[in-house]
Amino acid sequence: MVQWKKTTRNVVIPLPKRNLLVSLCSNIGTTRKINQDNYYINGEILRDPHRRQVAAKGEFEQGIFAIADGMGGESDGEFASLCAVQSLQKLQDRADASFEEIRDCVNKANEEICRKMARTGKQSGTTIVLAAVTDREVSIYNIGDSKCILIHEGKLMQLSRDHTVTAQMIDAGLMTPAQAKNDRRSHQLFQHLGIDPEEMTLSVYAQEKIPFEPRDLLLLCSDGLTDGLSEEQILEMVRQNHSHDTLAKELVAAAMENGSKDNVSVLAIRNGRKSGAVLRNTAFGVLCGAAAAMGIVTGLLAARFWG
Repeated sequence: MVQWKKTTRNVVIPLPKRNLLVSLCSNIGTTRKINQDNYYINGEILRDPHRRQVAAKGEFEQGIFAIADGMGGESDGEFASLCAVQSLQKLQDRADASFEEIRDCVNKANEEICRKMARTGKQSGTTIVLAAVTDREVSIYNIGDSKCILIHEGKLMQLSRDHTVTAQMIDAGLMTPAQAKNDRRSHQLFQHLGIDPEEMTLSVYAQEKIPFEPRDLLLLCSDGLTDGLSEEQILEMVRQNHSHDTLAKELVAAAMENGSKDNVSVLAIRNGRKSGAVLRNTAFGVLCGAAAAMGIVTGLLAARFWG
C-alpha cells in the first residue's frame, strides 16, 4: 500500500514504501544436469535443483540477499549450497545483522557440510556471497569466488574478495590482472565452506556500511556469469537494459550464449530511491502548483465580487 504525506491542505505527495528493486535468475546452464547454485532472498531459497531456470522479482524495504555456488559433483554440491543459504534463515530480512551473527551462520553451515563429508567420504563445498542492504547502505560478506559487484554512475567495482590462488598472486604482485584472465588457477579456492575447522578456520571477508545511493545497482553472482561475460560486457548490458525486471535474465542468457558452461545465477538489486534533490524539487513543484491554483481561484472570486 502507498503511504501518503500531507503537505498543505488537499495536497499530498506519495511516499514509496519499498525502494529496493530485486530481480533473480538462476539457470542450470548448458552442460549441467543439476543446479548446484542456490540463492537467498529474505528467506526464499531454491528448493528444486532440477528446475532448468528459476526467475523472480520483487520490491523490498531492506533485506539479506545471497548467492551460493556448490562444488563436489551432483547432490553433494547442491547439498552444500543449500546448507549455506538455509543457515541464513534465522536472520530473515534483518539488514542490521551483525558480523558475528553472519559469521556464526557460515560456521554452522560449514560444520553441517563437514559432517556429511565425514559420513559419505565424498568431497563437497560451496562459496557464498551475501549482502545486507537498505536503501542507504550495504554490507558485504563472502567466502570463495562468488562475486558482489557495485555499479555506481556507470562505473563497476567489485566489493567482494576472491579467495583464489590467482587473486593471492595478484595481491602479492606476482601476476597482473591481465595475466590472471588466462591462469588455470583462477578457480582454485583456498577458502570455501567445506573445510574442516580443525584444518583451517574460515575467514569471512567483510566490507560494511558502504553507501548505496539512488540508482546504484548491486549484482550478486556465481562465477558462471563472470566466466561468460567481462566487466565491460556486464556494464554495457546494464546500460542497455530498460527494465530492471528483466536484467538478471538478460545477463544469465548472455553469459550462456558467450560460452559459460557452469550453472549461472544472478541477483540484481537496484536502489530505486529518488535522490534528495529530486525529492525536494518534486515537493517544491507540487507546492508551487498548489499556490498557483489558489492564486487563480482567488483572482476569479475577486473578479466576481468586484468586477
